[in-house]
Amino acid sequence: MDERNRKYHPTASLFPLMQDAEFAELKADVGTNGLLEAIWLHPDGSIVDGRNRHRACIELGITPQFRTWSGEGSLVSFVVSMNLHRRHLSSSQRAVIALDVLPMLEAENPPGRPTKKPGIISGFSGENRDRAADLFQTNPRYVSDAKKLAADAPGLLDEVRAGGKSIPEAKREARRLERDEIQQGIIERARCVPPSDRWHIWQANIETWQAPRQYDFIITDPPYPKEYLYLYEILAMRAAEWLTPSGLLIAMCGQSYINEIYTMMDRHLTYYWTACYLTPGQPTPLRQRQVNASWKPLLIYSTGQYAGKTFGDVFKSEAGDKAFHAWGQSVSGMTSIVRQFCLKGQAILDPFCGAGATGIAALGHGCLFDGIDINQESVDITTGRLHDKETIR
Repeated sequence: MDERNRKYHPTASLFPLMQDAEFAELKADVGTNGLLEAIWLHPDGSIVDGRNRHRACIELGITPQFRTWSGEGSLVSFVVSMNLHRRHLSSSQRAVIALDVLPMLEAENPPGRPTKKPGIISGFSGENRDRAADLFQTNPRYVSDAKKLAADAPGLLDEVRAGGKSIPEAKREARRLERDEIQQGIIERARCVPPSDRWHIWQANIETWQAPRQYDFIITDPPYPKEYLYLYEILAMRAAEWLTPSGLLIAMCGQSYINEIYTMMDRHLTYYWTACYLTPGQPTPLRQRQVNASWKPLLIYSTGQYAGKTFGDVFKSEAGDKAFHAWGQSVSGMTSIVRQFCLKGQAILDPFCGAGATGIAALGHGCLFDGIDINQESVDITTGRLHDKETIR
């Protein structure tokens, strides 16, 4: 047989061909020392392992040495075991190749076939995914993540395959691109939104903005970093002007500088209560304090005598939501606050409205809403989201 015409079995392509420099090194070694490791054939004569060695032999005019796979067990497992130790691949790269292997494993282990475990049927509950991950010594979650990237961001998956990005880095980039696309669409729609009687959004500075009315509640989430601490005192000063005599300021804050925030706000308002806002998912690591935080304080202040609803002091966000703003809170979390404090028809202000979660919660509860933000893009996003909320009603 003319070796130049020998076929490659599909499993031979599980691992990429060597690039120029790496192949030149292999070819030089074969030329000096001969072929030290045989090329493996399928019983049908096609190559299942050793494409690079085969290429080197053809180019050097050396007769290849062959061994034939027995045909017992899994061919995929056999090829992986022969190759994995030769390649210096990251866990993320191995996950991408494991994804490539999945269709072959599913062909060997089709859904619905009884397994060795009593009562267990093959092909369900990620059995083949876990098997692929185990073969390539990688995290099963990485294989699932690679599958999602293949559907949503194939270009990023190619970067992972080439070693340019890890799976977590590609996921973050995909989320950022998705968020940017969503935000841009909302911004475009916001330019055509007509004025509303139930809500108003302004691009403005909290220090100089003049409110058109007084509010029953100010519900807001100022920025937490130390350089923005001064905004809590400005918020308290302006809230004294903006709130009705029986109104409340409800301000979310971080815990690192809460003692300083209390001191600043106490100068201008009357302390009422501190509530707990539970955050979902993994705790937020505060490395400067060596604490993993799972909740945030809600600081509650009044201008006079609060006469509203009796409220509980634990609130919960059902899911995180950073799709519209890097510091955004979820609509579910802001809704839990609005529902416990506010009556339908009352007026709510958010002077750090960000992407508008407070506004959506307010409108959903039948309240009136005004919001300001210093960033025009945030104003546009909030405008678009509130218009969408009103359109769906």
